[in-house]
Amino acid sequence: MTDTDSESGGTATESLGVSIPDEHVGAFVAEAFEDVERDTTWEEVVDALVAPEARDAWADLPPTERVVEVLSAAADYDRRAADRLAAIPTDRGRPTPEIREEFDEATRCRRNADRFRDGVAAAYADGVVDDDELVAAVERAGFDTAVIAEREDELDRVASAYDFEFRPYGGTLMHDGDDEEGENPMEDFEAW
Repeated sequence: MTDTDSESGGTATESLGVSIPDEHVGAFVAEAFEDVERDTTWEEVVDALVAPEARDAWADLPPTERVVEVLSAAADYDRRAADRLAAIPTDRGRPTPEIREEFDEATRCRRNADRFRDGVAAAYADGVVDDDELVAAVERAGFDTAVIAEREDELDRVASAYDFEFRPYGGTLMHDGDDEEGENPMEDFEAW
């Protein structure tokens, strides 16, 4: 026997799908990519991703292809973060310097992935890509939420084991009140 949800009359194992009108899909995707605690611009992402000597070739790419490249780089960072975190043992009692270094590198990869997607949201908001171009780019890049979920599970596992601090995904619930006003959130943005 399955449990029913008394409010909707559905079962606990049913998934609820919500249709999004075609004309709003781009805005919905951009909002999902947006990180409300960051203000990443498309130009910052391009500067971090594209070497100066490749800028002419980049400019020749259609907007959809540029977004595909950024989303593919973000997916690579997600995978790297998840793999690094999965390799960290949590049975050591206290973190070694090597564990701390791996954790820091994994969170750098995570930060880059999230900022790249935030930059894509900015590109949409600024008209660099339209609805159709953004949706096509997401479909071609193969955006994989399962990798992000794995990354976040591994992050929580390691952080809990060693009492490391981290900002939760979409981290609007936790905010460090000691942040200096005017601090540039892109200062530690290193894509390599």
